[in-house]
Amino acid sequence: MWAETIGAKFVELTNWPLIALKEDDLITVYTQRMAKDQCNPSTQLIYSANGNATVVTGFTVDASNHACSVPIPVTLPSGSVTNLQGSTTEQVGNDPLTLWVTLSGAPKTFTLTQPITL
Repeated sequence: MWAETIGAKFVELTNWPLIALKEDDLITVYTQRMAKDQCNPSTQLIYSANGNATVVTGFTVDASNHACSVPIPVTLPSGSVTNLQGSTTEQVGNDPLTLWVTLSGAPKTFTLTQPITL
């Protein structure tokens, strides 16, 4: 009853898909999340002026020692990046685009295809 009630409310409030995973798959998700958290990932936005407005034109993804054993997810509110640099993308249904960034020795800087006006 709980799943039916919460599931119905979730679908009512969002356009995102509701994905159910098997317990074995959940173990993998939580193990990878723990590994990602231990990397201390960070994202730094790159700003520039556009007339009287400030826009976000890109971002840099980094982690401790500039490396992480699992990809770091970065959700983009719109558009994409000009160069994936070996990263992969994921978008299910109407959810925002997620970029899965792999770091192996250096931070990665991405340029947005559509700057975000603040």
